[in-house]
Amino acid sequence: MTQNLLLTAFPATDDEALYWWHVVDGVVQGWGCDPDPLMASQAYGPDDAQSDVRLVALVPSHLTTISGHEAIEGANENQALAAAAIAARAQSLESENIHIVAAMGDEGRAITATVGRDILSAGLVHLQALGIDPDAIIPSGWLLPVARDGAVSADFGFDRVLRSDHIIATDDPALREFLFAGLTIKPIIGDDFDAMIAGASEQRDLNFRSGPFAKKTQRAMGATQKRRLGWMVAALVIISLAIPLVQLAKYHLAASTAEEAALANAATVVGEQPDPDSAERALDQRLIAENRGNIMFPVPASALFSALQQAPDVAVTRMAYGENGIVSATLSAVRNEDINPVLIAVQEAGFVITATPRTDATGSAQADITVRAP
Repeated sequence: MTQNLLLTAFPATDDEALYWWHVVDGVVQGWGCDPDPLMASQAYGPDDAQSDVRLVALVPSHLTTISGHEAIEGANENQALAAAAIAARAQSLESENIHIVAAMGDEGRAITATVGRDILSAGLVHLQALGIDPDAIIPSGWLLPVARDGAVSADFGFDRVLRSDHIIATDDPALREFLFAGLTIKPIIGDDFDAMIAGASEQRDLNFRSGPFAKKTQRAMGATQKRRLGWMVAALVIISLAIPLVQLAKYHLAASTAEEAALANAATVVGEQPDPDSAERALDQRLIAENRGNIMFPVPASALFSALQQAPDVAVTRMAYGENGIVSATLSAVRNEDINPVLIAVQEAGFVITATPRTDATGSAQADITVRAP
């Protein structure tokens, strides 16, 4: 059952005061008749959004026509409802100006309710001007329980209604005599009336808010939802900031661990050093002293052979290596122009190079070169 419910009379004129009932947790908290039911009922608390309160408008029985239709053998529910709507339109004197809703009743019988489109439009404008946009608009007589034996009556203030097993009608003396003659009519009053009002939110079958009059969906958040969303946004921001900070801390710890390991390894060769830069300089000096490091043969030699791979027409006819770290070699090609790209490539690799061109007895171009690491 709806926790917070406000029922109002559906306005038949523009200047009438409207009956209203405010229901909270299935109990009628207040009722009255006022030009502004929303303000008079105080249905909206300080923390309530419109979506927290269900709004239902009750259409007086003299403005609606409710009809029962015999069950159609072999028809499914959709077919039965469609047939009932067609029959209701055919029976109306203003078939082009009515709005029809249909629902399934007992024993497979369809029930239809009709109301004038102009009445529905004008009443909705009046209610919306008061800040009331009903979730449901239902005939007031639809709230009355089905009376299997006899009939029941209810007085809503703005409408008096009678209902028997198959009839819902205005409680008029002439209609009582004609339609309900011989039936025992039990009035719904007191607690029974309040229970009927409180159950209005469950009577949604004959709801005129359908088709062109369907309520537009509104997305509104209550104070609790806003607070929850705010906490979620704050948590997302904190997590977004925490992730890179944690990663940065992990990288810093890993770098510190790697530096400590490097200094420990270097200490076995060059002794204790205050920082990695000092350890690197000490290792370079140790390699130079032992004729290793950049002046080792593989360093300038690899630069030379890398350059030769780019010049397939150039060959090495001689190579030697001195303890001073200088690689000497003789390059041979058909023309000196073929040797020049090799020399340029070695220089661009950062090595110091000298070259003396000459021609051998066969007329081939040769160059005696030296390559030294910087």
